[in-house]
Amino acid sequence: MDELDRLADRDDVATSAETIPLDAEAFETVRENVEAGFDRWVGALVRHGDGRVALVRNRWSDGWVFPGGDVERGESLREAVVREVREETGLDAVVERPLEVSEQTFVADESDGSIGAEKSGVSGYFVVFEARSGDASLGDDLGRDDAEIAAAAWFDSVPDECEHADILHRHC
Repeated sequence: MDELDRLADRDDVATSAETIPLDAEAFETVRENVEAGFDRWVGALVRHGDGRVALVRNRWSDGWVFPGGDVERGESLREAVVREVREETGLDAVVERPLEVSEQTFVADESDGSIGAEKSGVSGYFVVFEARSGDASLGDDLGRDDAEIAAAAWFDSVPDECEHADILHRHC
């Protein structure tokens, strides 16, 4: 039983499944990554002591999201969360506990709205952890490259255009 299986078996960790339609180019990128063995992603619900939550805007999402990303080879889920939070926000967060495991199936969404021939899609797992940061100072050099992260900010409430609003509402 691996780390992901152990988390999914815990009574205090929510599990879900979702299908995510992507345009052809994005689907191809995800498919290549999954086939190369990168089929696990992490995100962090990072809280400050005053109750605010840190979120980021990246170049591929339509709104604010949890800081997070791919789990690299040889890296545990927790190690990936710490690394991704530091890269995307500049924060040194302490990972407290897993909150949710979601099986995500990505499918190609054709321009006319129909699902393409690859409708079986490719799947991976998104694991959300709760984390804390005593420092509220967000970094200036966000992401691995200049185009990856557009902004990082603290929020007192769920912002408009938040892709993880459902998770925030369940855990905040």
